[in-house]
Amino acid sequence: MAISFRRKVKTAGEPESREKGSGPRIRILYQFLLVTLAVSIIPLFMASYKLMGINRAFLEDELLALHSQLADSAAEEISTAMTNILGNLQLVSKAQGGSSPLRKEERERSLVFYLDQYPDIIRLTQYTTGGRQLARVFRVGQSKVPQLTEEVRNTAVAEAAAGKTYISRPVVLNGQKVPVVAVSIPVYGPSGSIQSVLLGEVSLQKVQQTIDRINIRRQGNAYVVDRTGLLIAHQDLERVSRSEDMSSVEIVGRYLLAGLSAGTIPFRNKMGEDMVGSYANVATLGWGVVVQEPRADAYKIIKDMQFQALIWAVFAIILAGTASTLLAIRLTRPIGIFAGKARSLATGNFKERVDIKSRNELGQLAQAFNHMAAQLERHDHNLREMFIDTTKALAAAIDAKDPYTRGHSQRVAQISLELAKEMGLSPAEQQKINIAALLHDVGKIGIEDHILKKPSQLTDEEYGIIKQHPRWGAMIMGHISQLKEVVPAIQYHHERLDGTGYPEGRAGDQIPMLARVIAVADTFDAMTTDRLYQKAMDPQFVVSKLHEWKGSRYDPTVVDAMTRIYSKIANTRV
Repeated sequence: MAISFRRKVKTAGEPESREKGSGPRIRILYQFLLVTLAVSIIPLFMASYKLMGINRAFLEDELLALHSQLADSAAEEISTAMTNILGNLQLVSKAQGGSSPLRKEERERSLVFYLDQYPDIIRLTQYTTGGRQLARVFRVGQSKVPQLTEEVRNTAVAEAAAGKTYISRPVVLNGQKVPVVAVSIPVYGPSGSIQSVLLGEVSLQKVQQTIDRINIRRQGNAYVVDRTGLLIAHQDLERVSRSEDMSSVEIVGRYLLAGLSAGTIPFRNKMGEDMVGSYANVATLGWGVVVQEPRADAYKIIKDMQFQALIWAVFAIILAGTASTLLAIRLTRPIGIFAGKARSLATGNFKERVDIKSRNELGQLAQAFNHMAAQLERHDHNLREMFIDTTKALAAAIDAKDPYTRGHSQRVAQISLELAKEMGLSPAEQQKINIAALLHDVGKIGIEDHILKKPSQLTDEEYGIIKQHPRWGAMIMGHISQLKEVVPAIQYHHERLDGTGYPEGRAGDQIPMLARVIAVADTFDAMTTDRLYQKAMDPQFVVSKLHEWKGSRYDPTVVDAMTRIYSKIANTRV
């Protein structure tokens, strides 16, 4: 409930207060002057010291060393990945060696098992040492991948039949963008002789992923070439798919000539752009990793350093002139906090406090604000208590119309509050349900006593009037803006989940949760209290009846909560 009030402030003493406030303003002026002097001198010394300490050669070395580090790291990662793949194929070849001959189906079953284990292998084929195919399996979805050329296949089989582990040049198969390599390994029998040859077609997807991860500043990248300078991995897959020849690029030519890693060097790419980069050798494969970026990007940091040297002096002068403004901004930030807290305070959130610790007038203002907020919070608490007491008095006046329902509203409020706590509703929801339950029968104030207190059975017309009391209660309370959130609970507390309730016949989720809670609490109190038309029933029996109506009349969650706490309610009812 939001409460607003005004307080008249005496103005006669204002000139005196302004005179007393002149001292603190002078102290703030001193702070402005001290900061202005500091920021006008210190940056000049800092600029001279830092710019003198920067070593151009060191920056160049660090810059170029980055390329070498990236190239070496990528080469090592690719070498490790390929070594793991070779190790996996060695395991497969050992599994194929045996003393007894296997049928084609058995061989393929065994190969499929290993194919599932190693996702980089797209196809496994086993040949005799003479080149006759014994078994072939391929990964699901890769059946349409073209086969290796006969030349590559024959070379791989012949090398493995001679007892060598063979890795072919990367080959881009038709329709594929990522190259594959053919890896052949001899399969030895128990006697140590070569029984057959295992040929694995390995995707270079991991090589491509390694290259994709390398990005240097704006336009720097990396790529991999084979022993002849053909492109086998690049962020532009179209260039990879056509096996672009990179041997004419100066840095690739140096790599092919040396075959080993060398430091970072300047060069020109195919388009004639000035580049700087480094290359590294992939161990055991003879491939080369090239890391490159435009020379302008690489040396931009050095140009930036030179530019900084020019603007430092200007910056110091500007900084001296704007120091007062910056400090003013720093001082207005707490004022902004004050403004935000004051707006929140104006909406009724009297728990707001300002946490500003300062020895100047801002600190004093924060203390005054917090004291005012504490006073308002105390006053608001008292008003809320008065509101609750007034609500209870109104509920008691309504209940007093019928001696058999005296205390009913307060008991329903007590039960509803216990149910809300048991169901884990928030403190705010608990407060709403307490007020709504106290006022749930306020609409009965408009029902004539001869109907409300009638000892005999009501006529259909009279019962129809009784059924309007939730709507009347909502109309009465609806004019109070502070109660707009509890009005639906008052209006729908006699609705049922199956739609057979009143006054509107709402069903399911159309009934607010607060109304569902009050409905169970209202029924429990009515059935366990002496009335004109019935004697009070045993609480345990009432709970069993609620279970019978669970899901049809009442919310199962609320009924279950009542089952857990009804004994405590029965012992503590008002």
